[in-house]
Amino acid sequence: MCVGGRTMRLRSAKLLVGLMVIGLLFSVGNASVWAQDSSLVRSIEVEGNTFIDTETIKASILKTKINQPAVEQQILDDLRSIYDLGYFQDATASFEPAIAGVQVVFHVVENPIVREINFSGVASVPFAEYQKQMKTQTGYILNVHDLWEDLYGLREWIATEYGYLARIADLSADTDGRIDVELAPTTLKDIVIEGNEKTKDFVIERELSFGLGDPVNLHEVDQSLRRVLMLGFFDEISRDFSEEDDPDETVLTIDLTERKTGSATFGVSYSTQDRLVGFVEAADENFLGRGQRVNATARFGKKLQEYELGFYEPYIDKTGTSLGINLYRRSKQVQTLLKNHEELSKAQRTTNGGDLTLGRPFGEFTRGRLTFKVENNLYGDFEGPINERYEDYKNRTIGLGVNTNTSDHPFSPTEGYKNDAYLELGTRLLGGDMQYAKLRLEHSRYFEVKDGGYVLAVRGLGGRLLAGDLGGAGQEAFSIGGADTLRGYAYGGYPNESGRLSLEGDHMLVMNAEFRFPIVEKVTGVVFTDWGTTWDQGETMGLTDLANSFGLGVRLD
Repeated sequence: MCVGGRTMRLRSAKLLVGLMVIGLLFSVGNASVWAQDSSLVRSIEVEGNTFIDTETIKASILKTKINQPAVEQQILDDLRSIYDLGYFQDATASFEPAIAGVQVVFHVVENPIVREINFSGVASVPFAEYQKQMKTQTGYILNVHDLWEDLYGLREWIATEYGYLARIADLSADTDGRIDVELAPTTLKDIVIEGNEKTKDFVIERELSFGLGDPVNLHEVDQSLRRVLMLGFFDEISRDFSEEDDPDETVLTIDLTERKTGSATFGVSYSTQDRLVGFVEAADENFLGRGQRVNATARFGKKLQEYELGFYEPYIDKTGTSLGINLYRRSKQVQTLLKNHEELSKAQRTTNGGDLTLGRPFGEFTRGRLTFKVENNLYGDFEGPINERYEDYKNRTIGLGVNTNTSDHPFSPTEGYKNDAYLELGTRLLGGDMQYAKLRLEHSRYFEVKDGGYVLAVRGLGGRLLAGDLGGAGQEAFSIGGADTLRGYAYGGYPNESGRLSLEGDHMLVMNAEFRFPIVEKVTGVVFTDWGTTWDQGETMGLTDLANSFGLGVRLD
């Protein structure tokens, strides 16, 4: 009750209005204070609260004090403090006479108990997961401040966990405790590609899994841009979203910095195995800006002649099926370590052949491939005992491969891994002379030790003859050595400073570890160690059989 029919009131007429604006709207009536400012406050009471403790409410009354004058502005400030607790939809103050002063009574109307919370607008988001971590829970009195924090965090949670950009389009609540939250997803109004002077737009667009009018999903956008980066045509890729007049629309701008993908080189090289070799090479990983790869190579020397043409089309259909074709003629000296491990049998092997590979994606990070290879091998210029001479042979193979790549960069990865499994089957179909099955497995992993390009890279490579016969060294046996497998050793292992070492066989094992660190832009230093060996069917392999090397190197991007 209020004495004299006068009250001081601070209230929100409707809970719905208060929630719609996610705040507390204050409505101060044209109230006057029944008591004069000189009236002393003799007691303070709270009425109307059922679930909120009286002492909690009184703790928010800071300016109205017992035995102090009752001041209208101070009481209004205390009403606001009560409102700031977030539990009330209405609050008023009244005065009743007391001995030598007045009693101030604060009347409150509590918010309803939350019975139900409903979310709509983004169907693919499991909002039940977010409700578990909300401050606003069913069965408890509604606190509008907690609800505000929950809704503010909801947008960030949706973007972080599920990638969607969305805003709260509508919010309603009733006195029965039902809260309805409607979200509006942001959609793509346009996609703008900038910086691709050579690369055609369609090469980039076919890697994007979204289009105009689709809801923006940051995860999907970033995953698509990773695919663009892994093409190997760009040094940098960035994205930006614009603010449009319509808050539910945005324009995605993709900014690209192209890298040089074409090269033409010629020169002369020398090695103890091949002696003096001249070479001419031309290649483009992004031919005419269409994403195709072409390459032509010619190497010529006394013991080495090599000519190769290659072409790769990444999309022969809209699903990402790829086609690769290589034609080559290679003539080089091969050698076999005799059983006495003292003499070498040498021959000049000429290989005429080619291969055709069809590839297809299986998920975001994995591709499968099917390879058909045809080779005719001829031997001449023999050196060594007659019984170690090589025989001409034809090889026809079918290869099945699966590759997974989760790394974050095509040339300088700092995290992720690469897996590759390749099964090669030699067949007598189409005139082949050899039947065998061999398996090659490779795993690489990258660990960022420190920001700025300090990376530990490890690799394991294994090969095994599963069935048949690889024809011995110099034919289809596994071979290791050189910059790609066992640095410091010639490919195939002949010769070695400590004697003669065979690095060809029916089985192989290679392990590499590198620590990579930046020197200057596009120049990376490498500290490495390599371990590896090969062995034939029926032989055993021990750790003491591993050849090893270590050293320092430099890589240029």
